[in-house]
Amino acid sequence: MASKKATVDKSTTIRAASKNKQRSQGSSKASAASPFGSSNRGSLASSLSSLFSPQPHGKDAALASLLASSSKPPVNLGQGSRFAAFGSFPSAQSSAISTSKSTSQTLDDKQKVKKKNAPSAQGSIDTTAPPGQPSTASGPAASTSSRTNDQQKKQKQTDTVGSRRSDVRSPTGTSLASSSKPVVPNPPAGRRPIFRPVLASSTAVSWPEMPVAGSKTVLHTLLEMLAKPALQYTLRKDLGRRSLSRPSKAKEETDDTAMDVDNTSQLSTAGAGPQVLAGINSITRAIENDIAADLEKLHSAQRKGKTVAAQPPSIKVVFVCRHDLPQPALIAHLPMLVTARNAVLQACSNDDNETNGAVYLFALPSGSEELLAKALNLRRASILALTSAFSPTHLAQILAAIERETGSLCRLRASWLETAMRAAKQFSANNQRPLTLKQQPPTIKLLRTTQPVDLNASKAAKKSRRKERSARWKKRKMQTQQRIKSLRAELKQAVQKERNAKKKAAGRVQATKAGNKKVVQM
Repeated sequence: MASKKATVDKSTTIRAASKNKQRSQGSSKASAASPFGSSNRGSLASSLSSLFSPQPHGKDAALASLLASSSKPPVNLGQGSRFAAFGSFPSAQSSAISTSKSTSQTLDDKQKVKKKNAPSAQGSIDTTAPPGQPSTASGPAASTSSRTNDQQKKQKQTDTVGSRRSDVRSPTGTSLASSSKPVVPNPPAGRRPIFRPVLASSTAVSWPEMPVAGSKTVLHTLLEMLAKPALQYTLRKDLGRRSLSRPSKAKEETDDTAMDVDNTSQLSTAGAGPQVLAGINSITRAIENDIAADLEKLHSAQRKGKTVAAQPPSIKVVFVCRHDLPQPALIAHLPMLVTARNAVLQACSNDDNETNGAVYLFALPSGSEELLAKALNLRRASILALTSAFSPTHLAQILAAIERETGSLCRLRASWLETAMRAAKQFSANNQRPLTLKQQPPTIKLLRTTQPVDLNASKAAKKSRRKERSARWKKRKMQTQQRIKSLRAELKQAVQKERNAKKKAAGRVQATKAGNKKVVQM
């Protein structure tokens, strides 16, 4: 009777092992091709954590594979979306990969169980086999399966290390490192980025761009000029109640500087109008009045026999602390206003000289408001203007410094406005009609600011502080007067004592002389 051939489980053969190897290689290639790591790994974070965690061996590896096969397959994201690390809905490709993974893990479990039971089954026949069937765990078959398991284990470790290295070297690291840089938005599909030219308005008037060094030089020149004793009387007279100096102190300074200031020049300029103006509203009102006065002068020149009234001093130069103001809208009208003033001046004058009566608008550098307020003895000074009644020597000095440092930048002019003014002047002269300049009604700007919640309480507190300050001042005044009286009394007593001492000394001298005469006579 012929012996029957032993039957071998096909799952433990070399062919099955080679198929499992091909499947594992295919999964590692798929993980290397993905920019965010393998889909079986789940995400980049899990790949990196598995790279630095210790790998199990032996029974631990079998237990880990059993847990992995029983766990739920991870969710994969398509490669085209580039957000595989954040998870998405499963696709057909991910379901196919997870099915192949579960099949390979089942075969590996069978091989590991066979290898574990191989030593106990050597040299004996399996009791669970049916009668007449030879044992499947014979000696040559068991050795072959153990060699196959060892080779498959080594190949698995090699493939795992290779897939981890490919995950680390993938462009995911580069994308994460460069995520802190600003991302330029990509244009929509079917469109490309281009640059189109935008024309600026030729009628717009902007602030002149001042050189930093030149503006600082002009600022220091202005501060030195305002610090001269000859101008202190002018500043106190024009600024009036806005000055922070005390009346007594101002009187003392006036007495001290009376020798430096010519009295005749003070009397001549006392009724000529203000020489210095401070404040946005006052300077804006003054420039508008200058424009109206020039237009009236132009009308009166065209009408014969009409006298021209005396005009107040006009503004010559305006200094603005543009960079120190928290609300730029408060001074946004100044460039156009100064340009209109220069256009009217150019239309009224017969010559074409640019510097003839032009108004300068100078923007002071940053941090100049505090220095200017200190020089003017004011609490705040964001804008300052010098008029034509100012000292001619000092006015020429500051205008020369502006011309030297900035040239014609501060003389704001608009050719289109000057041309319109000349045309209107010529039309008015030919038709004997007055030149009218239509102006829009003033617009009221709303400035966001703060005030005390209880305004009446705040006013009462200010009033009480004023009373306390006045009481302290009166107390100091009384103490000073009492001290002066006591000092005068002490001085008077000292003088009286000295006089008495002199009288006594003179009496002694006379008595001594009289005694000497008597002795001589005897």
